[in-house]
Amino acid sequence: MATDPAPATTTLAPVSVHASDTMVTETPAVRVQVTRAQLHRQNVTESADALKYAPNMMVRKRYIGDPNAVISGRNAGTLQSARSLVYADGLLLSNLMTNGYDGAPRWGMVAPEEIGAVDILYGPYSALYPGNSLGTTVLIHTTLPQRLTASVSSQFFSQDFHDAYGSSGHYNGRQIAATLGDKQGRWSWLLEVNRLDNDGQPLQYATAQAGGNAATAVPVTGATLDRNPNGSPRLVYGANSIEHTVQTQAKFKLGVDITDNIAALFTLGWWHDRAQDRTRSLIRNADGQLVSSGVIDAAGTTWTLPASGLAPSSGVDTHMLYGAELNGHFDNGWRWTSVVSHYDFLHSKAATANLAEPGVPIGGPGTVADKGGSGWDTFDLRSSGPLGDQHMLYAGIHGDRYVLDTRVRNASDWLGDADGTQVSAFAGRTQTRAAYLQDVWSFAPAWALTIGGRLEQWRAYGGLLANASSSLRYTDRQRTDFSPKAALSWDFSDDWQLRLAHGKAVRYPTVAELFQGTISANAIVNNNPDLQPEIDESTDLTLNRSLTNGHWRVSLFQDRIAHSLYSQTDITVTPTVTSVQNIDRSRVRGIEGEFGLTDVWTSGLDLQASVAFTHSRTLEDRQYPLADGKWFPRIPKMRASVFADYRFAAQWDMSLGLRHSGRQYGSLDNSDFVDSYGAVTAFTVADAKLRWHLARGWTASLGVDNLTNEHYWVYHPYAGRTWFGELRWDL
Repeated sequence: MATDPAPATTTLAPVSVHASDTMVTETPAVRVQVTRAQLHRQNVTESADALKYAPNMMVRKRYIGDPNAVISGRNAGTLQSARSLVYADGLLLSNLMTNGYDGAPRWGMVAPEEIGAVDILYGPYSALYPGNSLGTTVLIHTTLPQRLTASVSSQFFSQDFHDAYGSSGHYNGRQIAATLGDKQGRWSWLLEVNRLDNDGQPLQYATAQAGGNAATAVPVTGATLDRNPNGSPRLVYGANSIEHTVQTQAKFKLGVDITDNIAALFTLGWWHDRAQDRTRSLIRNADGQLVSSGVIDAAGTTWTLPASGLAPSSGVDTHMLYGAELNGHFDNGWRWTSVVSHYDFLHSKAATANLAEPGVPIGGPGTVADKGGSGWDTFDLRSSGPLGDQHMLYAGIHGDRYVLDTRVRNASDWLGDADGTQVSAFAGRTQTRAAYLQDVWSFAPAWALTIGGRLEQWRAYGGLLANASSSLRYTDRQRTDFSPKAALSWDFSDDWQLRLAHGKAVRYPTVAELFQGTISANAIVNNNPDLQPEIDESTDLTLNRSLTNGHWRVSLFQDRIAHSLYSQTDITVTPTVTSVQNIDRSRVRGIEGEFGLTDVWTSGLDLQASVAFTHSRTLEDRQYPLADGKWFPRIPKMRASVFADYRFAAQWDMSLGLRHSGRQYGSLDNSDFVDSYGAVTAFTVADAKLRWHLARGWTASLGVDNLTNEHYWVYHPYAGRTWFGELRWDL
């Protein structure tokens, strides 16, 4: 996708985009790139927004500052976070300690101001990446300045949220960011700081259970008689998870050209989040007082409010990212790169009250969960270069380790320290060692054959599960797998290419999937430490067409996945068991098309669009046969996006974007059909932005997301209409 020239009134400091992944453009897969210029045309508050209009993708970002913004792609729903990879300058940001809503990439370690470009790879067709690439691989390339550079930006946003339960309102936030960098001789550096303060809309709702002592029931008003997504009745009486988040992020990067052929890059990242999830009662008694517990009379029925239905929570997290890269090249065309990283949950505590405390929390008994000390380490050593005139060889070794320790204790005051007894704990480690080799053989004019393979040895060890009185250990596990890759491409004219790619990927279980369970009768239940890895056989046939002012692409794809890991209920045993289990066979098929054009019809108008139709099915699920033949959850039948940017004057440009996600299901048996809290619904939203380069180095913008204020769900409600205002200065 071509970039537009900067307006004449703005001078941007020259930067170099750091692409640590050797020869990314040679990866035999569908590749989409988002440029720095494209990000400036969108409403962007976090690095996750770079994927907003990527073909056949979405990020489950529920509100500004959402730390659980999971990627969903061709064959992965928003509860399958381990089917994606996100790197920033070769440093892993994906949280592969778990797989689910809480396994989102650590987007906060990259600020939008430092992004130079983003490459998005579809499917497991490159031996350079582990089996988690069976879905989507995102490569964020950040910038280093070539001269003295500085920037300051300030954003303000306001959300107009509405729902059917009585918790509508306005939720506001602000963000300020600054960068400072320079290059002097062989040294270059960049310092970036960012602070976000935002109030999100209610993400959950408190529901009552029918029944109770009618003689003591308190008549109330304000409750909403509602239905679950599966059609069963319920009463909504309160709003939960109204989050106020304050996030501070800082990043320092130092680059040095050690010699003319060797360079190094050092990265130190820090992210701190203080979040408060408050609750709100929506019902009142005859005296107008708020009611949050007890037995009530509403809609002609008696209901019992759970004691913890409106219990608030809070969390404090401090994460550190350490990274070092050494890369170089030889005179014969060979290049090499060595990358090491460490991601540390330096401090990670989440506290929850035991009892309802609507409004301002007052403190009382509760629990505190601590994940401090968890994190991951990675190491990569890779090289690439020509062998003769026809071969380009890639080779490398990889190592990683994931450590997860979770401890839950009682607290006399949940707003204070965990001074009580232990409630539960679980811990574990996984480790992978891999070696790969990949050869691109240009065996004839216009033809190239890519053959590769990845050998992986995986180990799970140190598994521990404890409750208040006892602890049990798991048996260590180890296995070895080989994943072959192949692709054949044919450039049958100067502007046309046809490519057929096939790859096997092995996605190993995460620590949480293996070891998180419960203890009953001195035995571990509700989990399976012997889970099998997901094994994907993926195929992609893509036709590419290059144009003088852009390109277009059509892709056919299929994934046949054995042993998909998903939380479900085993109904073949008595009593039933709900846990993460292997689904025997599933299949995803689809067709995907996209194009990007610059200067369409008139100079200054750029247009990009995409559409995808996906058919995802559970073919066989022996533990939950009700899912056989049903649509796999959270993968929509259709996705589409359109984004247009028009530079209609020397100092002005405006953009309009549309995002659509079609019908999908939230349950394996497709029993959900009601559009209500807990559902996963279709949606179409419109976004817009107007930018004004008001003076040299100064830019002001006004934007809006979800212009029509559409109300839609991904279990939780998405944000309503949100207005953005920004003022930016660049040296």
